[in-house]
Amino acid sequence: MRRRILMAILSTAIVAIAALVLPLAVRLERDARSEATGRLEKAAAAEVTRLPPSLQAPSLPIVIPDIPYDGDLTIYNSNGERVGGEGSDTIDPLARAALAGRTAQGRTGDRLAVAIPVVRGLKVVAAIEAAEPISVSDRSVRRQRINIAAFAGLAMLASLIVGLTVSSAIAKPLRRLGQDATRIGNGDFTARAHRSGIREVDEVATALDDTAVRLGTILERERAFSANASHQLRTPLTSLRLAIETELAAPRPDQSTLLAELLDETDRLETTISELLSLAREPNEPTIIDIAGVMREVEARWHGRFAAAGRPLRTAIEPNIAPVHSSASAIGQIVDVLCDNALCHGQGVVTVSARNGRGGGCVLTVSDEGNGMDHDPFAAAAIATNFNSGSSNGHGLGLGIAHALSTAHHAHVRLTNTGPYPKFELILQ
Repeated sequence: MRRRILMAILSTAIVAIAALVLPLAVRLERDARSEATGRLEKAAAAEVTRLPPSLQAPSLPIVIPDIPYDGDLTIYNSNGERVGGEGSDTIDPLARAALAGRTAQGRTGDRLAVAIPVVRGLKVVAAIEAAEPISVSDRSVRRQRINIAAFAGLAMLASLIVGLTVSSAIAKPLRRLGQDATRIGNGDFTARAHRSGIREVDEVATALDDTAVRLGTILERERAFSANASHQLRTPLTSLRLAIETELAAPRPDQSTLLAELLDETDRLETTISELLSLAREPNEPTIIDIAGVMREVEARWHGRFAAAGRPLRTAIEPNIAPVHSSASAIGQIVDVLCDNALCHGQGVVTVSARNGRGGGCVLTVSDEGNGMDHDPFAAAAIATNFNSGSSNGHGLGLGIAHALSTAHHAHVRLTNTGPYPKFELILQ
């Protein structure tokens, strides 16, 4: 990743620098030639006004000053004879063009020259040529090209530094993000992705954190419910066992009655398993709960078991019970836990009732005539220990399930000792 980012930045820098430098380097030579030509033309024009009126006598050479840059001026009369300066005795084509009345410029050998006509009245009487070695302008071009190359080198160095910095700034958080994802993939759902200050990378980190929390919650719920599902499955399995044992002890001539009973208990077992798995994976969407229907289902599920144990089961519901929003399957599982707790650990009559709450909602109550408990089964430490360890410890396992379900569905289950007997209350809003 880092190498690819660095190469991308350097490639972009190279293309940008080349697009800027190459045309500039080509233009430098043309501009240097143009500058040199203008300089020579200006030097030649400056000498025109200093020339004598007559330039026909070659025996009287005209003395003219040197010009800068190792250049020189040469004067040719109208006959093409050199009458001044240090140039060639033989007139060149540029000077001939000047004698013809036009300014000429170009190369003569290894020199750059400009020739202009000298006019007296309406007649061209001479030509003056200014020339300098081409190496003069070449040195200027070479010096500027070296400066450009130095600038390009500095730009490449700066691009390299920026590339290393940016690639490191991007690759490092991505590498750490990959490490965090690996930790989550290995089952450490407490891992949290590091933040880098790069918005796009941080958005991925936030999504990864949300995924870790969600996976951790789902896996924790799966593990807890998978480990403790046997508690909830005990009721239908016990009914199946009792039915089979009763039939073995006193077989009936018609086996279809037994098969029908076993099929009913199997359906209950399948329903319980489905509800447990559903609750383990994700809390159900809250809906309006029919409290009267919940009470009827409790009566249907538990009347036979309490009757078999020789203990009465009574249900009561207050008129005009307030509607509540929750998960029907979760509420049913919680009430089953409380009824099972009363059957296994309580005594006497078991009463399941529903009444309106003081602040709205309703309260489902499960009570019996036993002696109650000598500790709070919903203490945070006890719930965490019993629910996660898979050890029932008397009351802890089933009540731990009830506590977890109520918490997941925004309800509250508690033990009250306001009367002579223990009473469990499930508060729904």
